[in-house]
Amino acid sequence: MVTLTNAKVFDGWRTLPGTHDVVLRKNRIVSIEPSSPEPHGEGDVAPGDDLRVDLEGRYLLPGLITCHLHPDFYKLKMAAGERPGKELPPGVMMAIGVRTCRVLLESGFTGYAGAACAHDIDVQLKLAIAEDIIPGPRIRACGHHIGTTGDMNNQSHWWQAQETPGLDLLADGPDALRALVRAEIGRGVETIKIMASAGHGIPGRVTRNIARDEIAAIVDAAHDRGAKVRAHVADKAMILECIELGVDIIDHGDDIDHEVIEAMVEAGTFWVPSLVYLWSLLEVGLGRAFGVSRETYDHVRSMIPSAQEAGVRILTGDDYSGFLRHLITDDPLDHQVGNYGREFAFYSDIDGLTPEILLSWATGNAGQLLVDPPARVGVIEPGAYADLIVVDGDPLADLSLLSRPDESLKAVMRDGAFMIDRLSEGSPRTLVIA
Repeated sequence: MVTLTNAKVFDGWRTLPGTHDVVLRKNRIVSIEPSSPEPHGEGDVAPGDDLRVDLEGRYLLPGLITCHLHPDFYKLKMAAGERPGKELPPGVMMAIGVRTCRVLLESGFTGYAGAACAHDIDVQLKLAIAEDIIPGPRIRACGHHIGTTGDMNNQSHWWQAQETPGLDLLADGPDALRALVRAEIGRGVETIKIMASAGHGIPGRVTRNIARDEIAAIVDAAHDRGAKVRAHVADKAMILECIELGVDIIDHGDDIDHEVIEAMVEAGTFWVPSLVYLWSLLEVGLGRAFGVSRETYDHVRSMIPSAQEAGVRILTGDDYSGFLRHLITDDPLDHQVGNYGREFAFYSDIDGLTPEILLSWATGNAGQLLVDPPARVGVIEPGAYADLIVVDGDPLADLSLLSRPDESLKAVMRDGAFMIDRLSEGSPRTLVIA
């Protein structure tokens, strides 16, 4: 049994008053009680097996979770007409995924929800972590982009193969797409990714990328076997159609308005705005080339407080890739330590968004996506998995602390085990990023 004492606790929704002692047994949280000099509770452990760690007033938070991640995107160098997944051999892209997992832990992120990857890398990373082969976060595995012949991901020259062997899988018609979904789930995929419409940085605006009956078939096949569906979608009509048909996660949603917000709330749909990507394209002067306007960016930004107030389950996460590193000295979307935490401060100057709200997007809300009930993550409460981080300083007063984990991050626990321990001087339990 492990007791983390004298902690200021953000429980995934709010900051608890005073300091608390949090008791862990194996990989679960047992109790949260106001700090006491005496141990709380009774543990079925042998004498000497109890561990008490005094956090000395530091902040204890649920491990952070990013919900739109491509673990294999890194230094993309695609030739004309190529797609991610084709530019490097599968083994190299798997190595990139291993590196990304380590970077996530060093950044205080104990979980990620995949948003598509090549070569079933999410699934393989999850298995390697479960087998204790590599250190890594808790993963909700996504698979390939599921698409249709000639869709926006496959608009290369007619004399070139359109389907990317790694990232994209194509089929046409409800039955064929249903079969693709079942095959994905059979390989261990937990989230199906579709590209419903273009926009949000994909050149060549396409209002509809897949037929209504095809989306319905994908959603039904996924839900029948316990998987979720997420959709890259920008156009309002397609956003509403995706929500109506049961898509679980709206990625981007550039045309969001109050009607869309109402539909999201009623259906319980998750929303990932991913505005850092749009901002980055505009900053480097690539907005026009990628179909992104300042008006679109400002519109989405202005709608976020309304969505939050209405009860939309908003999530953090963006298209981390590093493909702008040759244009930006410090590319915020590069897979580097601290970059994922930049999102909190990025949104913090929007009126109506408090630090607690922003942190809840990557903890309480994200936990509801990352695992299926009755499992619980992203919260500090009895029965939840012990995915936790310790932060030196007050992240609720200074969200930028989460973008400087080398300074502020003192410990990372996943599944009740220390992945990183900087609480005691000279501790060997610190990951090293190559």
